[in-house]
Amino acid sequence: MTQAWLKRRKELQEVYIRCMGGFPPRCNLAVDVVRQVTTKQFEAQWLRFSSEESERVPGLFVKPRRVRGPLSVILALPGGHRTKDLMLFGHEQWPLPFEIESPHHRFPVEKLGNYEPLPLTFLLDHGFALMSIDARVFGARANDRPDNTADRGAFTAASWSQYHLLMRRAVLEGRSAAAMEVWDIIRAIDYLETRDDVDTSRIGCLGLSMGGNLSWMTAIIEPRIRAVCTVSCLTTFEAALKYGRDGGWYAWIPGIARHTTRQELLSMMAPCPLLCWEGDEDFPAEARQPMVDEARAKYDLLGVPENFRSIVFHGEHGACLRDPATLAEIGHWFARHLDG
Repeated sequence: MTQAWLKRRKELQEVYIRCMGGFPPRCNLAVDVVRQVTTKQFEAQWLRFSSEESERVPGLFVKPRRVRGPLSVILALPGGHRTKDLMLFGHEQWPLPFEIESPHHRFPVEKLGNYEPLPLTFLLDHGFALMSIDARVFGARANDRPDNTADRGAFTAASWSQYHLLMRRAVLEGRSAAAMEVWDIIRAIDYLETRDDVDTSRIGCLGLSMGGNLSWMTAIIEPRIRAVCTVSCLTTFEAALKYGRDGGWYAWIPGIARHTTRQELLSMMAPCPLLCWEGDEDFPAEARQPMVDEARAKYDLLGVPENFRSIVFHGEHGACLRDPATLAEIGHWFARHLDG
């Protein structure tokens, strides 16, 4: 049974890439460091690299000052309408003591109850480096749009409008938005391999919402990702359609339902360590439970049940990241599976 699944998994990888539309050839990364900031806690670099000839990806790399490399690194992927800067630095201190890119993406936490995630720079205390990139049409890759703190509705509408244009471009080029986003992440890992302060045998991936999906969607075909943590992203295709969730085009892969289910795709993560956080007031149980059950079955089949953990927290979308204990648990998870 194990060999049958491994054969099936290899076939699914090929089908998955084909349905997404494939990937472009690798081009020169052409890395530019835009700005550097040094604080008592960390060193930060804002940079640009090319994922394809016509696509420059804004990145942010942060490493602790007190730890010398080569370091384990966590690639942190933001949710929809979020940015790399706010994924790492959070919304807790505003303004920050230095400039960030795309401050107009900041959510108006003073009006909405400050529900946004805590800064992931807490993970620097575990000795990791952190990297994040802006997804297509968000952050420094966005066109002009209203300030989110002034008019959240207009900001969100403008974001979706640009994202729909991205989808149309993908259709014209014969690929999916999923392939575009996943390729940017693969190329971010290519960039990490150019750094002598990073140990690329110890790369983890952490994502919230859209970023959570993109974390596992990349890891099932990218062996350089050695451990994954997702937050608020698990739902079957059927439940997403029923409840109108996962509106971003990154989640939809043309023709994939002819070959497999979303829960089987997630189960392709095994045996790579996977920690999943889901809220009891977010996706309904019928959406998330088949994803969890299928993944757990495959980890059991491969004899590594300890490499899969699913936690249901009390609250809505991403609420667990408001709790410092969650970040501590995530830090311990990556430390155990990246650093032994």
